[in-house]
Amino acid sequence: MGRVNNDGDNTAPGTVPDNEQQREDNRRKMDDKRAEDAEKEKAEAGLKVVIDTATLECTLCTNPKGIMVVNYNTPTIQEKKTATIKEKGPKSLVFTGNCLKSPNAALPCASVMNVGEWQKVGTYLSQEQLVLLQQSTIPCNYGQIDIKITDSGQVHQPDSIEAKGAPVPDPKTKDKKCYCNRDFTPEEMNEIVIELRKGEITSYITRKSVEMVNGVKKKVSKKVPFTVYDQPNTKDLLFANQSDIKRAEHLSVEDSSYEKVTDMINKTLKKYNINTCIRKIHFISQAYHESHRFRATFEGRTKDNTPSNYRGGYNFQGRGFMQLTHDDTYVKYYNKVNGTNEDTKNKKFYTETLVPFASKVATNLEYAFDSAGWFWQNDDKVNAINVNMNEAADKDDTLYVSQGINGRVKHPNGLEERIKYVADLKKIMNYENCISKKK
Repeated sequence: MGRVNNDGDNTAPGTVPDNEQQREDNRRKMDDKRAEDAEKEKAEAGLKVVIDTATLECTLCTNPKGIMVVNYNTPTIQEKKTATIKEKGPKSLVFTGNCLKSPNAALPCASVMNVGEWQKVGTYLSQEQLVLLQQSTIPCNYGQIDIKITDSGQVHQPDSIEAKGAPVPDPKTKDKKCYCNRDFTPEEMNEIVIELRKGEITSYITRKSVEMVNGVKKKVSKKVPFTVYDQPNTKDLLFANQSDIKRAEHLSVEDSSYEKVTDMINKTLKKYNINTCIRKIHFISQAYHESHRFRATFEGRTKDNTPSNYRGGYNFQGRGFMQLTHDDTYVKYYNKVNGTNEDTKNKKFYTETLVPFASKVATNLEYAFDSAGWFWQNDDKVNAINVNMNEAADKDDTLYVSQGINGRVKHPNGLEERIKYVADLKKIMNYENCISKKK
């Protein structure tokens, strides 16, 4: 039996009392939690969109702290222009010191700066360019070092932005009818677009507010998600009615209304037997990705950046609701529409008829949507897996469907987004209660 210590505890010498051990355990847990929170905060900070006056860092500069100056006219966040991958060089990456790699460190950074391409950038476009995030870096080829962004420039959440993010909010599904063998209403299509956009986080921003903490008013900073829906010129607007994505070929403002777009979607679904919930879910998910979240019917490439594997080149880049690509695909759709039997070898037809027709797939409402259904049905052997895509959708295999639309590769472009859109639409459309699924 241990002796009684001076405090009256019946504790053996050299043994830590239980309450002291508990305090030590609690301290360790608190430290672990702080470290975990700090790591999470760092990760979220890296996803903030960069704006004008963001802070830069180059450790080879005698004054390593620099400033991002946005020179291009882009939409604003917090009344400052959004930074995109076009911001390169000393006019955008402003450092006032000398480069330590230069002879005797005598040359100004601005005079020797030679940068490459931005890395770890955002996934959405601002004025046709990918946005920069706080995690983005750009290599300086002269100094053989990465220039980093240490602060996005954001201070608080703009009052005009109602930031809401993933997961998709629970839609009101109690009285929602199955979508098999029936049309969408404009109101239902509006709900689908809103929920899909709100469910896709593009970055995080900081909101500052005053809250009561233990009876005392304190300033509190919270990181909140910034979604596609939160982009001020997108919201729930379709195609030409939004202005975050602007391209040379597009639908008219009149044809971009929910009434007209929903009507064309319904006609396309009926014509090409996309008639069950699961077929509609996969068709809309693919079209939503291909049309840049229902904002563009034209890929928007220039002659300089059109991929070399685009058959026919610049004139036959992606167009329409499902982004038809390649001259041989366009000529097959032309023949389908006009009941003809033309081919790409007829040079006069090619230049005088097929090239102008291709543009109509982006600008003509009927062609933009009907071409998507035609490609989906695959009667003319145009998709990459060479099956009617309804059969692929019936398997409910998003990879297989995506391969049919984007190419039979292991990882089609945007696969993660396409998978998410399918999952979100199943929730939005209450797929669990689909009458076809129960059979």
